[in-house]
Amino acid sequence: MAILDTNTSEASISPGRDRILRVAAELFLTKGYAETSLRTIAEAVEMRPASIYHHFESKDALLTEILSIGMDAVTTAFDAVASELDHGEASERERLEAHVGGHLRALFANHAFTAAHVTVFPFVPADVRTAAVPQRDAYEAQWTDLLREIAPALDNARTDALRLTRLSLFGAMNSAVQWFDPSEGSVDELAANIVGTLWNGLGSIASGGTD
Repeated sequence: MAILDTNTSEASISPGRDRILRVAAELFLTKGYAETSLRTIAEAVEMRPASIYHHFESKDALLTEILSIGMDAVTTAFDAVASELDHGEASERERLEAHVGGHLRALFANHAFTAAHVTVFPFVPADVRTAAVPQRDAYEAQWTDLLREIAPALDNARTDALRLTRLSLFGAMNSAVQWFDPSEGSVDELAANIVGTLWNGLGSIASGGTD
């Protein structure tokens, strides 16, 4: 599976396939799933439609790979942050901010691929959704485990606080693709702001109500 940002991972991929993925990701993001046909993609990459089929058996197969690339990017970023944190001391808040920053950097570095999960995924066919769900669930589980470690008291089945906190955090991070321009602002400052806003409630839980 290809990851197109060198800060995440490397993959061997043909220039033609690479270009198709990049252009198709942008078209799905800007035009939408229904309005983007393989013919449209072929015209944009200056290929015959039959040449697209040499690499991908269908539009759904192409979109499935794009969504997988997006999930690979954020998952690799999460693992990289976790590895870095293993080598030093970090507070609960610092751990959370580091992971939020990693997610945001991967989000913007691979924008068309990651943003597809925010703007395109709700409208994809059932088979594409089914193919993408395991990766999405696995990534959500990493965040669930992180939040459980930072604030164990969130893990309360009666209130579902852990799930709601994770969803709120994802909403804050992922919605940034629709309004934040990393060329005009610092991603690290955005991460600090997101965590700072959340921490007003989460901090007191992590410290047993004394923060």
